[in-house]
Amino acid sequence: MLRKSGPKILVLLLAATALNPAIVLVGLSFSSKAAVANMDYSALVKDADFKKAVQSIAEACSVNMNLAQICC
Repeated sequence: MLRKSGPKILVLLLAATALNPAIVLVGLSFSSKAAVANMDYSALVKDADFKKAVQSIAEACSVNMNLAQICC
């Protein structure tokens, strides 16, 4: 049974993988909003209090807000 459905599953996974970047490039994804003050990503990047809160949670890590990454 796996031999019959294997290629179909592979095609479905490849189609889903190709669809994800297409949605991002076209801009169909929703922008994120914070629960407090309805701030979007760019507002959070500029907010010093948010950066300080994230750094206090990840005490031994550094936060790169330009890349949205935490480096430990």
